[in-house]
Amino acid sequence: MKSKMGEKEKICVKCNKPVEVNRELYEVYEKMHWLCFHLEYEHEDDPDRPCNDPGCIWWQLEVYKNKLEKLGLDPKEVLEQANKDRWK
Repeated sequence: MKSKMGEKEKICVKCNKPVEVNRELYEVYEKMHWLCFHLEYEHEDDPDRPCNDPGCIWWQLEVYKNKLEKLGLDPKEVLEQANKDRWK
């Protein structure tokens, strides 16, 4: 398969889906998406729970959730509104 730019498509060896974001780091991440690589090699503990890596998406989501709560916002309500706005 070819990408839009005429380059050979880069397929993640973990999930078998095309790597589109961070294509330039495909080899660095062992021919995987960053998240697939992180969960395979770096993430310690349950994959659905934040780990101590500052790049961990689950850890970052916890940071955002805690900040919203400190600002007096309900994270669940913020997401519900975002979903309504996205799919109007």
